[in-house]
Amino acid sequence: MQDTVVFDRPAYGRAILEYVWDNYDLMRKPLLTWLVATARSADLEDHAVAALAELTVRHGTVDYLTTLSELVGGSHPQVLGAVMESAVRSEHVGRLAWEALYGWAEQKSYAPAVIALCRRILEDSSVDTSLAKRAMVRLRRVAHKNNDDAVVSQVLDAFDALVQHPTVAQRLAGEVHGWQQGKVSARSGALAFLALMTVRRDGTPWLVCSPSPDIDVQRAVHDLLSSADTAAQVISRLTHWIRSCAGDPGAYTQLREQLLPALRGHNMFEAGMKLMNELRGISTAEGVSVADDFYNHLVDSRLRTVFPLEENIA
Repeated sequence: MQDTVVFDRPAYGRAILEYVWDNYDLMRKPLLTWLVATARSADLEDHAVAALAELTVRHGTVDYLTTLSELVGGSHPQVLGAVMESAVRSEHVGRLAWEALYGWAEQKSYAPAVIALCRRILEDSSVDTSLAKRAMVRLRRVAHKNNDDAVVSQVLDAFDALVQHPTVAQRLAGEVHGWQQGKVSARSGALAFLALMTVRRDGTPWLVCSPSPDIDVQRAVHDLLSSADTAAQVISRLTHWIRSCAGDPGAYTQLREQLLPALRGHNMFEAGMKLMNELRGISTAEGVSVADDFYNHLVDSRLRTVFPLEENIA
């Protein structure tokens, strides 16, 4: 025997969903699957996403969130992020939703959804400080617990976008400080520093002209250059720094003198030569090759016949 539900007024779709959910346990998972499949965007203005968000806020339990993550997490991370955004802002299920996200952060298949949600929260300038702090904690956990290159790259992409917001830039500066103090994840701190390298003030890299006193720029550059995991990324961003300053004699000299100590020392020869390779084609205002200039400052004159620049960076 089947029930027949009749509504004599329009726009009762949500009421039907609630009726089915409340009265037919076996239909709940198929209902969620159907809503996920019909979502056309990851925006709450999408009717399917909005319906999922309402169900999540109303019925969010550990079992519900587990089922939802299994259905959505791997295939539609942006949708899951949008749905969970409503949940974390809810007084009813907010705490439970944040706890679930903390667990999901260490799982490769769910990490993209956690990143998407935390990015949405941090991009909201009106968000409560406590929510922003929780979002930052979970982004840090994603970075710390995942070794997958794609996931780490997504965290860096999020940081690169978020650092353009002054309030979040301050949080990322705090992340770097925490890393250098040994208090937070090294990977999260390193990614935060890479993101801060893209911030400019009056056309000049912020970390060059007026860095936070809590950040040791030379130490960070040295640490990132000496790590195979981050050397290529920091070399690319250092090249942008140097190119942007090359036409200003004062700014270029200041930057060069800041970078030279970081490029000296143990395990730095290979990274230094790779950087100089990237600097080929860049000249100072006086027409001096930047690659040659760094080479002459870094390589002892007695070793230049052993390690000529042309042979090492060809």
